[in-house]
Amino acid sequence: MSDTRRIAIIGSGFSGLCLGIQLKQAGIDTFTIFEKSDRLGGTWRDNTYPGAACDVPSFSYCFSFEQKTDWTRKWSPQAEIQTYMDECARKYDITPHIRFGTEIASARFDEAASVWRLRTTAGEEITATAVRTPPRALNVQ
Repeated sequence: MSDTRRIAIIGSGFSGLCLGIQLKQAGIDTFTIFEKSDRLGGTWRDNTYPGAACDVPSFSYCFSFEQKTDWTRKWSPQAEIQTYMDECARKYDITPHIRFGTEIASARFDEAASVWRLRTTAGEEITATAVRTPPRALNVQ
């Protein structure tokens, strides 16, 4: 990437997807969303048990900038939420920024170089000037 703002977003759940969309809307396209799975969705991709649904009214379970008014139920089921996320990724052209099948194992800030050094589970090292990570299971130093 030629721009010096290389942003690494870890995870393509709601918050990772939202950040990617907001960056694009701000004219910043030097970001990558690293997703360990083969498709986006986070919680809504992973939790497919019978009866999985949101625990708040559907109308409040969408991005403020992409309101959905035609939910099929007051408490949307998992598949409908997943579809909403997929549609948002397509509409805002986020999918090309997602590296599927890439799990980040650790992140370390290199003070001398002023960059983050990410390591994938496959051993690849990636540098970034900013990192957004969910507050779970990542070894951040």
